Amino acid sequence: MDMDKEIKKMLIYAVDDDPINLKLLKSILLQNQFERIELIYSGSDLLKEINMEIPDLILLDIMMPGISGYDTLKEVKGSRKHKHIPVIMITAAPLEEDMEPLRKSFELGAMDYISKPFNSTELIMRVKSALFLEKQRKDLETALKTIKTLEKLLPICSYCKKIRAEDSSWSAVEVYISEHTDTMFSHSICPDCYQEHIKPQLDSLKKQ
Repeated sequence: MDMDKEIKKMLIYAVDDDPINLKLLKSILLQNQFERIELIYSGSDLLKEINMEIPDLILLDIMMPGISGYDTLKEVKGSRKHKHIPVIMITAAPLEEDMEPLRKSFELGAMDYISKPFNSTELIMRVKSALFLEKQRKDLETALKTIKTLEKLLPICSYCKKIRAEDSSWSAVEVYISEHTDTMFSHSICPDCYQEHIKPQLDSLKKQ
């Protein structure tokens, strides 16, 4: 699957108290093959939703009754679990006349903004850009987890079964584990080794 198709399968939350704005926003996104758009009608509802499923992008209106877009953004970015979510603020303010909404949005952690009324081309470009960056972040996170998993692989000798430690020295498995964990060992004999090693010795002693 190519990057563009992957991006269009990512989850978008659109938040606005105006149903008409949300329907228009969703219509533009659907026409451009974005598949997963959830409409949310208040900041408080968004804060509930992200605790159930974390989106890949939030489109957040600034002017809403109750919890404003600014306050909602502050809550999202103040959460350790959610602060990574990219947020694009939506404003009806003409930015050429008033840059305050833009300044405050960026200060609170927004990555971009979109002005009303929506320009379809601008909207799609900004959404794609945000999702592309989030996809890269996720891919990097997955790669780092893979590296950490690989770091946990221990080189073990095929013959004597000793383990190579970080300083390139070799030690018995129980020594290595005892030194690197809280595990304590007690020695016993498994059934197979009993049959192969101990029983023959006992049988030999009985014949003497």
